[in-house]
Amino acid sequence: MSNLQNSKHSYPVTLFLCFLLGGLGVHRFYTGYIGLGVLQLLTLGGCGIWYLIDLLSIVFGKYKDSKGQELEGYNKNLGYAILGIFALIIILVAVISAA
Repeated sequence: MSNLQNSKHSYPVTLFLCFLLGGLGVHRFYTGYIGLGVLQLLTLGGCGIWYLIDLLSIVFGKYKDSKGQELEGYNKNLGYAILGIFALIIILVAVISAA
């Protein structure tokens, strides 16, 4: 199989799994990275840093499955929408905690 083929793993599913459960590495398990998923689960997403890096790589279409294939159904606009929601959540938490 060529690395240029699309994966059987869905981009929207991977994006939402990372957004909602990324700190637990659920998106890693879904895309076939079992060992990295366990490691991410044990470190809670590398204290958030690993989670953020994964989220950004998925949003910008750079994340590949364990076979090196691109995720099926990449949608740049969906990725940017999730990134915007993530930024709004961070801003809301900062405003609420400052009050």
